[in-house]
Formats: sequence, C-alpha cells, structure tokens
Amino acid sequence: MKARDLLTGIEYRVLSGTENAEVTGVSRDNRKAQAGDLFICTKGSRFDTHDDAVIAELFEKGVRVFVAEREILCPEGASVFLVENTRAAGAYIYAALNGHPADEMTVIGVTGSKGKTTTTHMLAEILRAAGHTVGTIGTNGAMYGTEMHELSNTTPESEEIQAYLRKMRDAGCDTAVIEVSSQGMKQHRADGFTFDYAIWLNIQEGDHIGPNEHETFEDYLFCKAELLNHAKVRFAYRDDPFRDAFMKYVKGPVEWFGAGPECDYRATEIEKTFDEEKREPGIRFMAGGKLDAEIRSNFPGTFNTWNALSACAVADHMGVTPEEMNEGLSRVHIKGRDDMVYRGPEFSVCVDFAHNGASTWSHLKALREFRPKRIVCVFGADGNRSKGRRYGMGEAAGTLADFSIVTSGHNRWETFEQILADTEVGLHKAPHPNYIAIKDRREAIRYAIENHEPGDLITIIGLGHETWQEEMGVKRHHSDTEYVLEVLRDLGITE
Repeated sequence: MKARDLLTGIEYRVLSGTENAEVTGVSRDNRKAQAGDLFICTKGSRFDTHDDAVIAELFEKGVRVFVAEREILCPEGASVFLVENTRAAGAYIYAALNGHPADEMTVIGVTGSKGKTTTTHMLAEILRAAGHTVGTIGTNGAMYGTEMHELSNTTPESEEIQAYLRKMRDAGCDTAVIEVSSQGMKQHRADGFTFDYAIWLNIQEGDHIGPNEHETFEDYLFCKAELLNHAKVRFAYRDDPFRDAFMKYVKGPVEWFGAGPECDYRATEIEKTFDEEKREPGIRFMAGGKLDAEIRSNFPGTFNTWNALSACAVADHMGVTPEEMNEGLSRVHIKGRDDMVYRGPEFSVCVDFAHNGASTWSHLKALREFRPKRIVCVFGADGNRSKGRRYGMGEAAGTLADFSIVTSGHNRWETFEQILADTEVGLHKAPHPNYIAIKDRREAIRYAIENHEPGDLITIIGLGHETWQEEMGVKRHHSDTEYVLEVLRDLGITE
C-alpha cells in the first residue's frame, strides 16, 4: 500500500519524501518495527521516539516512512509526514490499516467512573437476546464468539482496538460495545472512527486525579466528555451531581436517563427483588418516557438501575423489544463483578473488582441483598494511586462489613505498611471497625475461608477478574477466583 492510503482523514504536511512511498506495515514501538513499516513517532513520559538515535536505528532496520509531531532527522530517502498529534493520527492510521472496521458495525462506547463494565455486559446480553452478534472490549478483555483475550488497559491502544474490531467483524459481529476510560480518550486510543452511540454514566471527584492520570478534575471531566463528542447519539445520566460541570464540555444535544419526568428514559417504582428458589437478589423498575415497560435484572443493587436503564435506552434506539431486554438482563454474568464463585450450604464466596471507596460502598450494600448472616470483606487498596481510594475503601469496609481483612492489592512501588496506614484512617472513621491485617493476599483469603462461620458471605475485592498482582514493579500470577477454588479443594469442601 501507499503511505497516502494510511493518511486518509488526517491533516499533515510532507516534510520530506513522497506520499506514494510504499508501506508494508505500521508500528510505533521501535523495538518491534520492521523493514517497510510506517513508523509513528511518539513522545512518552519516559522515552521519545522522535530522537535522532532512534530514527537512525529505525532507518538502518529498513524503515523509510515516518509520522512525527515535530521535525526529526531526515535520512536521505525517508518520507516524513508532520501531524499535530501522533497519538491521534495513529488511531486513524491503524483504522485505515485494518480497513475501517467500525464503518461496518454498530459501535457503542460506555464511560463513567463506575459501572462501565456492568453496563457494557448488560447491553451486550440484551443485544444478543435480540439476535445481534456482539463483541466487547474492556476491563475483562476483548471477547467475541468463543474468543477471549486479556488486555493491559480497560481501553487498549488504538492498534489493539482496530485489530480487535477487524477480528470481530470478520467473525461475524455486527455490533461492538467498548468501555472507554478517560485515559483512553486523553491518549486518543478511541479516535479514528465515530461511535454510533455513547453512554455517560457518572463521574466521581478525586478518584483518577493525580500525576499518573489527570492533573485536575476539569481535565477528567473534559476527557470523559470527549467520548460523547465522538458519537452520533449520546446518552447521559441526568441525576449525577456533576452533571452541569460535565455538560460544559459536551458539544450538542444528549438524551437523558434518570429518575425525573424531564428524562427521555426514566426509572420509577424501583424495587429490590429476591428469587427464593435460586437465593438470588435482583432489581425491578418501571421504565417511562420513550420506553414504556417493566424491566427486571438479575444484578443486585439499586445503583444498577441506571446501568440497566442506560443499556435499555441504547437498545430501544436499535429496535430491541422490552421482552428481549428482560431476557438479556436475566442472564448477565460478569467475571469479577459480584461474581459468586462459590455458593455452599454454610457460606459463599464472591469476587469483585471494587477498588475505590464508591465501588466498595455499592458492592457491600448490594451483598446485603443476598441476606447473609455476616459479610467478611478481604480487600487491599492499590499503591501509587490516589490516597482517597484507601480512605474510602477503609471507611466503607469498616462501616458495612461485619469483619474485614486488610491485605495487599497492587502495591506497585509502595510498601504494604504505607498503604495499610492510610487504609486504617478510613477504617477508623467507622463507628466500630472490626478488622485484622494480613499482608499476603493468599494467606488472607485462606484465613477468611478456614475461619468462616455459618451464613458468611466472604467477598474478596480489588483485583476482580485480574490474573496478576504487582509488588515493587514485579508482576506475578495471581487470580482471586483460582485461589479460592484451590483452597476449597484443599479443605475438602469441593472436589
């Protein structure tokens, strides 16, 4: 292919060479670049591939076409194209490389501080019930058909998004639902195409503010709003306390969902339900506005009303019937989200991804709907992240759990003792915190199971679906679910 074929839709200036330069591939990692590639120069926090030494090395490998955002050393025979932002340009280049798969599908984006994964899977199940073939990209990986691929980020890099969209389309998917993080929008990972529908669920102040994420809350708001600005039809939660601050950055109209009569899609008569036969809670509500129906979901927690309602709003636009919505919502199962990995006559074990204060509060409240005699919460806050997460998780566990075991999460470059001290600040905001600390996560999980009491619901939160744990920069294999099942077998509780 020619370089110009990959630069369609991008504003660029030819610094040297020709748009007719032949290209056989695309790369942005100088270690993986091959002869014939178009190379996308990128300035990272620690390394800049615009550097002269990098360009010289790539040229020696046989790379002859470069896209850069500043002038670079131009070896004789190289074609160099100057763009404003190489991350944004890269998304369009990878879309072109994969034949613009988003143009052949209905693509839906979901963003919010909380609820992205749940809403994505709710919507996917609803659409499957309506006969659609759906792929998903998000926290739990890239999934389509029987394929499941783990991802490093909730919203992966643009080359991965475009490659997976192409694989989904080739596998027969007519729809893709993508979790879109604020970092994903900030780094232009989801550029290169227009979303058909986009959902904004909520925003939480402070959770993703820091040197490694967003420097200010305003930047966080702006990046969340960018998803809606990249969509044809946009849905937003009207009852969020930061609605007006968020909407300052949204260009154009939205359809509202929420509780009030002014909402295009609204939920009233919200009730908690309980299936006595299955011993499972859920929710029921009446949908009004553009959708007139009784909606039921097998996911507990009244906060999931808004996740389900937003999914139904998009589905309604796509011609899905209320009967199909309820069929899909009756079979939602999400690995690592309120995931009951063991249900026994004496006790149960749940695994969940809750990793900040708000999600811990919501999760523990939802678990009460299973009617346990006691909730035992095993949790560990992450290192090198906002300390507010530690305070919040500690306060939530201290208030809502009957007994807590504080353990390690992803400590990253902080010590367990540092994280524990901050977590205890939150724990002691509760009236009567009841907890112990066990540094090793596996030991903490085993302790909770070995010392269970009849009627316990043990919940292990923070890592959810993840299959690794990081300490001092080293990642080792660990899955909460796998280890729970191992302990149960060791104790003779299961085979």
